[in-house]
Amino acid sequence: MSRIVKSREFLVLVLLVAMILAVSTVNKAVLRPITLINIANSSLFLMLIALGQMFVILTRGIDVSVGAIAGLSAVVFGFALNAGLPLPLAMVTALLTGTACGMVNAAGIVLAGIPPIIMTLGTLGIYRGLMRVLTGGSWIESIPHNIKALAVTRILNVPLMVWGVGALVILVAILMHKIRWTRNFYAVGDNSEGAYLLGINTRLTRFVAFTLAGLFSGAAAIVFVGQIGFVPMQTGDGQELKAIAAVVLGGVSLMGGTGSVWSAVIGALFLTAVDSMMIFLRIPGSWNNAVAGAVLLLVVVMDYMIRRGAQRRRLAARAAEMLRADDTDDGAGGSKSGGRSGATAGAAGPVGGEVRP
Repeated sequence: MSRIVKSREFLVLVLLVAMILAVSTVNKAVLRPITLINIANSSLFLMLIALGQMFVILTRGIDVSVGAIAGLSAVVFGFALNAGLPLPLAMVTALLTGTACGMVNAAGIVLAGIPPIIMTLGTLGIYRGLMRVLTGGSWIESIPHNIKALAVTRILNVPLMVWGVGALVILVAILMHKIRWTRNFYAVGDNSEGAYLLGINTRLTRFVAFTLAGLFSGAAAIVFVGQIGFVPMQTGDGQELKAIAAVVLGGVSLMGGTGSVWSAVIGALFLTAVDSMMIFLRIPGSWNNAVAGAVLLLVVVMDYMIRRGAQRRRLAARAAEMLRADDTDDGAGGSKSGGRSGATAGAAGPVGGEVRP
């Protein structure tokens, strides 16, 4: 329990609740259940992209093409629906598109040895260019109503997509906890050379991480098209940076090896809530990115200061313990030395007595 309380995820969750309560003093509508549900629903697109980004950053990588992958997957999904494909099959095409894009990134990074930032910057432009080539620069409209109906369906007044993504998040969290192989993501990110010496296939682990980033971006595209009912050319623009911010905000270290599924979930919820709170406070939307960036820096700095203070206390306690151990050893050494001297003197006494006349 104490480990949970000390985690970055818990800190961000507390700040999220505090922010909502603070805004509620100005606008009570924030506390309405429908408002909180809508915030969760609005965060799904970013949440899924952040989940994929989490795997990459855990292995000490970075993927700045996930937004473009989501956009290209949305275009393919829209074309598949308008071509008359059944909804499940159209969903599969979107997921396969995202997975294929992720595998292209993985091949360039793992097999060709291209640095992740360079490779994904290049594919960012390629995927964006493909979007324009396929659509001719125009939006994809007249999406069939079956995907829209899926998005507006509610169970217990909660959108079906929220239930679906929630179930997916829980499933991924369970798999990350139960499947031993998933620990390779943490091992590779923490110490790639050490992981290799332990017999972990570091190349395969990184390949899977970038492939999963593409897969989750494809899933995000399905949610996005279902929620808005068409595919604009701006689909996914800027989401790669938001996904990185969400993951880091939630507690995934850019140095790799640290973080969890809940880091991405809570980070995405927090950033989405910031945008929503700006609306309730009637602050112009042009301030959204500035405020979100400031909040991100504030949370990271606060967490750093808290962790640094805790580390200093641990080091001080360890130093004090070592000093006490040294004092104990010195006292024990002095007692033993005195005992040995007395014993030597006692032994010398009788011998000396024997030689006296």
